[in-house]
Amino acid sequence: MAIKKARAGVRLGSCIIDSIILGIIYIFLLLFIGRTAQTVIGIIIDFTYYTYFFGKGQTLGMKAMGIALIRVDGIDPVGYGTGLLRYLGMILSSVILCLGYLWILIDENNQGWHDKIAGTYVVYEDYEVYHNR
Repeated sequence: MAIKKARAGVRLGSCIIDSIILGIIYIFLLLFIGRTAQTVIGIIIDFTYYTYFFGKGQTLGMKAMGIALIRVDGIDPVGYGTGLLRYLGMILSSVILCLGYLWILIDENNQGWHDKIAGTYVVYEDYEVYHNR
C-alpha cells in the first residue's frame, strides 16, 4: 500500500489545534508570570513542544486529525534531530509572508519548506508506512 500524503486543509486543522493548545498555555503564563517572562518561556515551550512531538511522529493536533510525520525514506518516528530541524524550518516558512506554508498548495508531495528542509512528509496515519513501528 502506498502512502497518502496529507492535504493542506487537514494540515491546517492540525496546526489550529496545536495553536489552541499552546495559546491556552500562553494565557496562563501571561496571567501568572507577566509579559516578559511569558515571551521567553513561550519560546522555550514552542521549541520543546514541536521538537518532542515531531520527533515522536505526531503533535497533539496531528493525532486529532489522523495524520503523522515520516521521513521521506519512510522511517518513523523521525527522531528529535529531524523534529528540531523541522521546527526551525517552520520559522523560516513563516518569515516571508508564510510562503513556506503556502508552498504546500502547489508542491506535488504536499511539502512545505519546513518539510523539504527536514526531509519529511505528513501522511494519513492509517497507511502502512506509518505503521512500521
